[in-house]
Amino acid sequence: MLKKKGKSKQRKIRIWVLIVSLVLVLLCAYVVIEPYWLIVTEYDIYDQQLPEEFEGYKITFVSDIHHGPYLSYERVEKLRDKINKLDSDLVLFGGDYVHRGPAYVAPVFDALTGISSEDGIFGVLGNHDHWDGEQETRDGFLRAGITDIDNKRVVVPKGDSMIHISGVGDFNEDTQEYTRDEEVYSILVSHNPDYVVELSEDKPNLMLSGHTHGGQVTFFGLWAPLIPSKYGNKFRYGEIDYNNIKMIVTSGVGTITPPIRFFARPEIVVITLHNGDGQ
Repeated sequence: MLKKKGKSKQRKIRIWVLIVSLVLVLLCAYVVIEPYWLIVTEYDIYDQQLPEEFEGYKITFVSDIHHGPYLSYERVEKLRDKINKLDSDLVLFGGDYVHRGPAYVAPVFDALTGISSEDGIFGVLGNHDHWDGEQETRDGFLRAGITDIDNKRVVVPKGDSMIHISGVGDFNEDTQEYTRDEEVYSILVSHNPDYVVELSEDKPNLMLSGHTHGGQVTFFGLWAPLIPSKYGNKFRYGEIDYNNIKMIVTSGVGTITPPIRFFARPEIVVITLHNGDGQ
C-alpha cells in the first residue's frame, strides 16, 4: 500500500515538473515572438475646442523604432508600408529611430522615405538620437520628408480653421521650449512623457509620447519593474489624464537590449479627433 502511494506521489511530481517546464518554454518563446507582433492601437479623442472642420481627423503616431541589430531595415520598410495603408491625414514620429550606433541612422530614414500624408509628416528626436547622431538624424529627416518640430510649432489649416502641432527637444538630452496659443487646438509631441509634469501653465489639448516602451517587460501588462521615468509606472503606457492634460504614451515599435517584450506589444497608434465631449 505504501509502495503504491509512493509511486502515485512521484507520478504527480513528474506531471507538475512537466507542466511547469512546458509553461516556462512557452513563456520564453513568447517573449521572443512578441517584439514581432506589431498591432495598430486606436484612440478616439474628444475635445470641444477642436474645430468642426477637423471632425474625424486621423493622426498616425509612431515612436521608438530602434532600427539596429534587433530590428532590421526590412522591418522598417514594412512599417513604412503599414503606415501608408492607414491613410491618415497626418503622421507624427516621437523619436528614438535607432539603437546601438550611428551606422543605423542613415538607413532608417532611407527605409522611411516614401511615407505619404495629406497634411505632412512631423517628428522630434529622442535620447538615442542625441547619443547616436543628432545632426545625422536631422539630415535624415530632410531626406525622408519629415519636418523637424523640436521646439517648434507648425500650423495645420483646414478651411477657415487650424490646429497647432508642436514638439519639444528630448527631456534628458535637449532643451524644451513650448508656448501655447489658447485660442487654437494644440497637439504636443514630447519623446519623454515626464515632460508633462513641467507643463503648469501652457497646456496642450493632447500630448503624445513614447520612450517607455510600455515597460517592454511587464507583469502581464499591469506593472513593469524597469521604466525609464523618474515617476515609475505613472506614465508607463496608454491614455493618461494628468493635470488637465490628456496624454497618450505608446509602447513603440522596437526594443532596446534585451530584444524581448512581455505583455507590452509593439504598436502603431492611430488617433481620431472629434469635436465634442464624447457624451
